[in-house]
Amino acid sequence: MKVPAHQISLQAKQAHEADPPARFILLRLPPDAFAGTAVDVNAESWPVSACSSPLSVRDAMRRHSTSTTPVVLLFSGDESDLGSDVLARCAKRRAITHDLWQTVLVLFRAAHIDPRLARHRWLAELLVRFMPAEGYTPVRSLVLDQDRAWKELFRVVLGFESYPPTELDLLQWAGDVQRREQFKTLEDTARQETVQRLRETLGDLVSFVFAAIDTGSADELVAIAMLCEALEDKTASTEANRAKVAARLEVLFDGLTISSHTTHQLAGAADAWFDRATEAAKQQQVARYESLVMQLKAESLAAHARYGSAALREKTKAFAGALNELNLSEAISRFGLLMAHRGPVLSRRSELRCKMAVRLVSWLTQTPNVFPSALNVLAERYRNEIAWVDWAQTVLLEGDDSAELANAYGLLRENTRARRDSFDHRFAESLSADQPNGTSLIAIEDALDRCVAPVAVAGRSLLIVVDGMSIPVFLELHHSLTDHGWVQFERAEGACSTLLAMLPSTTEASRTSLLCGVACAGSASTERSAFSAYPSLVAPSVAGKPPVIFHKRDLLDSSGVTLSDDLRTALSDPRQRVVAVVINAVDDHLMKSDQLRLRWDIAQFKGLDALLAEARSSDRAVIFTSDHGHVLDQDTMQQGASPNARWRETNLESYPGEIVLKGKRIKAASGMDEVVLAWSSKLRYASKRNGYHGGCAPAESLVPIATYRYGTKAVDGWSIRDEVAPNWWQA
Repeated sequence: MKVPAHQISLQAKQAHEADPPARFILLRLPPDAFAGTAVDVNAESWPVSACSSPLSVRDAMRRHSTSTTPVVLLFSGDESDLGSDVLARCAKRRAITHDLWQTVLVLFRAAHIDPRLARHRWLAELLVRFMPAEGYTPVRSLVLDQDRAWKELFRVVLGFESYPPTELDLLQWAGDVQRREQFKTLEDTARQETVQRLRETLGDLVSFVFAAIDTGSADELVAIAMLCEALEDKTASTEANRAKVAARLEVLFDGLTISSHTTHQLAGAADAWFDRATEAAKQQQVARYESLVMQLKAESLAAHARYGSAALREKTKAFAGALNELNLSEAISRFGLLMAHRGPVLSRRSELRCKMAVRLVSWLTQTPNVFPSALNVLAERYRNEIAWVDWAQTVLLEGDDSAELANAYGLLRENTRARRDSFDHRFAESLSADQPNGTSLIAIEDALDRCVAPVAVAGRSLLIVVDGMSIPVFLELHHSLTDHGWVQFERAEGACSTLLAMLPSTTEASRTSLLCGVACAGSASTERSAFSAYPSLVAPSVAGKPPVIFHKRDLLDSSGVTLSDDLRTALSDPRQRVVAVVINAVDDHLMKSDQLRLRWDIAQFKGLDALLAEARSSDRAVIFTSDHGHVLDQDTMQQGASPNARWRETNLESYPGEIVLKGKRIKAASGMDEVVLAWSSKLRYASKRNGYHGGCAPAESLVPIATYRYGTKAVDGWSIRDEVAPNWWQA
């Protein structure tokens, strides 16, 4: 048996450390055990001399008498034939037996080995040969026990991540071609006893894995394990069909019969593998799995599995069917199966659409189709419930890659819209008979006094007017704000949460009325001069630092990316009590016809993240509001012709979905005594765009307003508030 150089090196090093003055180290080894003439020890080259007789030992000592390093002598003869003078010059004054376990003890800094290890000389040899560069961690006791020795073998020799190995560990190891090849280089005894050790922990699974390796199917093991989950599902197919697939599968395991326990082990390993794998690795294994399904003719078995594109399509169809039937319990169940599918998986956006669809089914089936008639109660109902419906509907406008789901979403939107039209009609009628009560619903021209001024009195504030932001868009933005650490607050004596836009709900009327504090129509210059002089905002301001407002052209510097210097200066100035900005992202999107569906989070609004960062650093409360909302284009129909998208002058014509309104606010907004406003979301008077405003649908005439602070720092007279989702939203 040839002895590796590193073993001789370790043995010589140990002998030298035990007897440093000795110039010769006599190892009891056959002369032909080592073919080299030197070994490296402590960065030095120590001569090695093979000695076949006592005379050759003496001759070697003579030849190396001037060596500057210790000399290693290999001799397997009788020690007594050497003579005391020879032994006196050797380390420990004797021939040192080549005991690998003694070497291992030194490596682990142990004094004794577990007696059960003594017979496994191959194990000692591997532990010495594959010793890691950093060495082994010393044992805690004086004994190197069997478990520790095996643990290091599996770690440093075989490359397992844990010990005892799990089903997943074995699956991953078998899929690594380099580790498999290294295992094949081990001696027969080492391989056999390692496999036996694995069997003691993992049972028959080990035989199947090594059979797969022997038949060249090791790279398919994860895919095979995925299929085993389908074999376990007794509801997926008939017993006879499962038996046929199992029989075909056994060919990949060299004819071994697959027990239910082994099937269960493999299925569990596949599940654990998916929990850890990268997306790229998952896609690769799903492709192998689908190929394996075709190879084994297991399509019917795999149709309801948690893996594969075909199974995902079947689940998608079933989910779409439940939506079409408005079957809530079935839709929830089918949605759960979709979410449990391991690969391929739905995109996050597709998952959100599915979730919103279930919520709409919940609303349609769990809430009464009865609405109040009073304006203020209807406004509360919209703010707390119907706006959430509109949010869900908006998400479904994206459609889906699946034709079945796209059609189901379309039908669901139609069912939802039919009920929504009833609500919108009732709301439009209430506008002609009622007025905002100033508590649950506040006229937009009263917002500065009722909602903004109290915040300014309490401390520095930033008013952000998001032009065109509807309540559904605000709800989406609110969730993004809270995810980033912003907390909504309200005054203890009552919330400012909903404003009624000017009607027609145009920017010229609603935004100007909001920022001037009086019902009127105007432009940015009108807003700028009136806002800076508004009494209830000037009162808490420092002399010489009146309220200041920044419109679209004032927000960013010439780069179009960074906040302007003037805006940053105002926000960071502790004496500047009130700062307002106007953001046009929503309104700008409505004016286009690109059909993009945007996600209204903080990142969607250019400059908003920087505004919030400045507000946070200067400890400003942030008030979010809008001037009006909007209705999105959903199969709208143009009637008549008007320069305005959702309102027109009165004439003899009349169309379904519109109403005539009059009054002081109408006069202030339009300059007319009465106007025709669209309340139906299907109606428009101008060319097609992404969305519209100007009418009196609640989605465009009801405006959100909410106050935020970063963190939960208490403010006297204010309490934490949140946007509470309706019960059906939790479906």
